[in-house]
Amino acid sequence: MSDTLTSLLLVSIFKNILNDEVIAFYIRFLSLFESNSSFEITLKSYSDFISKLYEKQDNQNLYLYLKKLLYTDENLISKGCSSCIKENEQILNTARYELKLFDNLFKYDYVKIKEIFIKKFPEKEEIILHLPSFSIDGFRNFDFDELLESYKKYGYGIFSCYTAFKFNENKEILPIKYFDSITFSDLKNYEYQKNIIKLNTKAFLEGKEANNILLYGDRGCGKSSTVKALINEFADYNLKIIQVYKESFIYLFDLYEKLRNLPLKFIIFADDISFEEDDKNFSSIKAVLEGSLTEKPSNTVIYATTNRMHMVKESFTSREGSEIHYNDTIDEMVSLSDRFGIMLTFSLLNKNEYLDIVSKIANDCCVPVCENLMKKAEEFAVLKGIRTPRVARQFITDYIAEL
Repeated sequence: MSDTLTSLLLVSIFKNILNDEVIAFYIRFLSLFESNSSFEITLKSYSDFISKLYEKQDNQNLYLYLKKLLYTDENLISKGCSSCIKENEQILNTARYELKLFDNLFKYDYVKIKEIFIKKFPEKEEIILHLPSFSIDGFRNFDFDELLESYKKYGYGIFSCYTAFKFNENKEILPIKYFDSITFSDLKNYEYQKNIIKLNTKAFLEGKEANNILLYGDRGCGKSSTVKALINEFADYNLKIIQVYKESFIYLFDLYEKLRNLPLKFIIFADDISFEEDDKNFSSIKAVLEGSLTEKPSNTVIYATTNRMHMVKESFTSREGSEIHYNDTIDEMVSLSDRFGIMLTFSLLNKNEYLDIVSKIANDCCVPVCENLMKKAEEFAVLKGIRTPRVARQFITDYIAEL
């Protein structure tokens, strides 16, 4: 084994890279390639490497594959752009040295490997000429300062690869690979609400004080879609979204600690939430919004949607006040919604508003707007029993299908 490959055994900061299957198979191949191993063993090793590379990298470019691993790696440097790491020259110098070791993995390209193979095993030339290829196109030495800047700007691990995530009851942050691509141009009307949430989010991204927002209103009026469109609007600013389900509210402080030191901005998204009067999750989210000794990370805000004004399911008993202190019961019910700095209301549409949205969606879909279209749209809404943007879109979809 060459000195370069031997030195890789000392890698500590970027240890995860060596544990990657593609890289591990490649290093094994190189060690056999540079030794006196038999043709069959070396060829089998090459085949194993190529098989894994083809499986994981569409363009078979080994350099780009390794670069992505390095730039998304969760390690001491990427996790710590903390002051103690920045000031520890020994750690930084170790990382620089390890990065140079990875540069040396590209001393052979596919053409050179074939040439050396033929020199070592001339009797196997016919087989060697049919070796499956790989690429290192675009290779240049890895720049440590550039890598460090990437960690600071884009984060690491799944956060550098995805925009949307979900947080489950196991306290895991999992990526959402196929996030809804809806944009604000797809959402018609409700301009006041869209403008307010954009301004608040822009302030948040600029490091200014920003409010938690509650989007309240009837089903199908675009509350959730507005939040999703927001993420697509500001994706280039490293805005991320993490959906939290009600059963995970009790772990929100754990989520905070996972996000606190990341160089990204996160919207914690609680969609369509409501509580029973004795729901334990009610107190959990109240404490997260306000009232806990734990400081909320400056890189997070909470945006929630609900169909209930105060998010608590009211009964006639609660309205009548079975408790001695009736006002205390009501105060408790409204205490959660009061902790959102901004409440945006999405109301049902009247007939004219509904038909206006129908016509705008029709224009987007190149469907001629005519009296017959409007008549059918209203009939569709009457059958549905409600006028909302969702119903308008459903109508256009149905109308196009019948053309």
